[in-house]
Amino acid sequence: MTHPRGHSALSRRNILRGGLGAAALGFAQRYGMARGSVAGAGCLPTGALALGRTAPIARVTGGGPTLHFGGLPFAPWFSGDDFRGLDIPFHYGTGDCPGDGLPPEPQERVEVAVVGGGLSGLASAYLLREHGPVLFELHERFGGSAQGEHWRDTSYSLGNAYVITPDRGTFLEEFYVELGLDKVVRVDRQDPDVELGGRILDDFFCAPNQPPDVVLAFDRYRRLVTEMAQNSYPDLPLPQGQDNQWILDLDRLSLRDHIEQSIGLRVPAPLDAAIQAYCYSSFAAGWEEISAASGWNFLAAEEFHRWVFPGGNAYIAQELWRRLKQADEALPAGCAPVQLRAGCTVTDVRLKGNEVQVTYRDTQGVCRSLLAKKVVMACPKHVAKRMIPDLFQLDARKADAMFQLEYRPYLVANVLLDAPIQQDFYDAFLLESGEDFPMNVGEAPEGSRVVDMLNGHYARPVDSKTSVLTLYWPLPWDDARWTLLIENGFQTYARELAPQIRRMLRLLDVPSSAVRQVRMTRWGHALPIARPGLIADGVTEHLRRPIEDKIYFVNQDNWALPAVENSLLDARHYTRQILGGL
Repeated sequence: MTHPRGHSALSRRNILRGGLGAAALGFAQRYGMARGSVAGAGCLPTGALALGRTAPIARVTGGGPTLHFGGLPFAPWFSGDDFRGLDIPFHYGTGDCPGDGLPPEPQERVEVAVVGGGLSGLASAYLLREHGPVLFELHERFGGSAQGEHWRDTSYSLGNAYVITPDRGTFLEEFYVELGLDKVVRVDRQDPDVELGGRILDDFFCAPNQPPDVVLAFDRYRRLVTEMAQNSYPDLPLPQGQDNQWILDLDRLSLRDHIEQSIGLRVPAPLDAAIQAYCYSSFAAGWEEISAASGWNFLAAEEFHRWVFPGGNAYIAQELWRRLKQADEALPAGCAPVQLRAGCTVTDVRLKGNEVQVTYRDTQGVCRSLLAKKVVMACPKHVAKRMIPDLFQLDARKADAMFQLEYRPYLVANVLLDAPIQQDFYDAFLLESGEDFPMNVGEAPEGSRVVDMLNGHYARPVDSKTSVLTLYWPLPWDDARWTLLIENGFQTYARELAPQIRRMLRLLDVPSSAVRQVRMTRWGHALPIARPGLIADGVTEHLRRPIEDKIYFVNQDNWALPAVENSLLDARHYTRQILGGL
């Protein structure tokens, strides 16, 4: 997560060169009126899903088909990565087009194509919208891991949930205000609660009723957090034009090594478990596995408080989608969307002369191609590396960097409750006794469980008799994704989740009978692992570098760091380069 201090502000005039209405009109004129008719006069045959099915926040009833596990009602399948079996998109390859397998001849020319409809892609398309970018998303809905759902009067997150409060005058603040996020935000200014020994504590980091040596360790840790936040904050992306050697040195250490060296004391078991729970929740990796620079980029940023929106970061995705879809709404009635192409899987991205050819399979499985002046690969590197057939020939060091990245999976569960939660908290880390918390990758499979319980309705604008718990269950070991993908993976996780939910409800004094439905969301390659040395050894520099000033890369894994802010800052950085070349 990136603290925006040190990033220069970008004026609204520079960001928003031209109004959205003018962009939409120009888009309609370019694409809606100059092509042969298909579904209506002037329609372009894109094969994309109708706009109404593509919103990042979907409405649900909390009813319908239900399976019972441990006496609790579950929706019958995953959302998120909802494919069946081991047919994992882009895990082995993208597949060829029918016939000779070669991409078809392009039928369109565009200025910009963006591959990947998560926050990175939505933000890139938004910043480039005056050029009518085509945005591809393989799923039915845009948003990526920033999707959400709306039940009754509550929107809640299926993935990432908050951003750090932006500094005044920075690009991030201006971007958030432009989207109206400041009008709906609720700011969480408290340290997270911690459940220990069956009690939820709001003063855990003050180490109440602990022996003197434990109190001293907690005090030194809190002083270290304050120091890192106020005086030694490691900005990522790296600040341009500054001496960043100290950040590179920090990146070569693990977070655990740096904390232990800095406080000079044995870390007591409860604090050890609390830091590990935070790292599992944020990185799907332990504090012994991740870079100190990346770890402090998250931990210290929490001192600047968190902005929480209705639906978490799905609210950001929804607002970007809402603005971008206006261009397609200006097309003649009955036309398939041209700019927002959901259900369209890009399979091949290659240089062709002075342009880039993008090939995709549409919702009917038809292969189509277009030519673009610039392409933004806003998808994760484990996807991008399989889309570019001549990647090693174009940039061998970039290809090597992409293959160095590791990813781990994540499970998110939302518990819809026909009862209010009396405690007003944002999140609580669940340590149970604190003595048997999994502390390394060897213990993680046996000790795997929900580590973070969020108040999913924290930013809801109205009072309600209903509530939502959003539960984060990281899977912090290397082959964990297969436990989600095997034939009985859904049933296994539902059975293991049910007693955990009952325990959480007891902590909150909510009866199990209040559970309307449990909805599980699966993310198979959600989090890039921020290993020590990836930044210092130049791996991230190679990950970010464009190919021949035509194919650009914008994603959270540019820095091997699962942070929304990094996605937005790199979107700003590279779209400015693209605008200068169009």
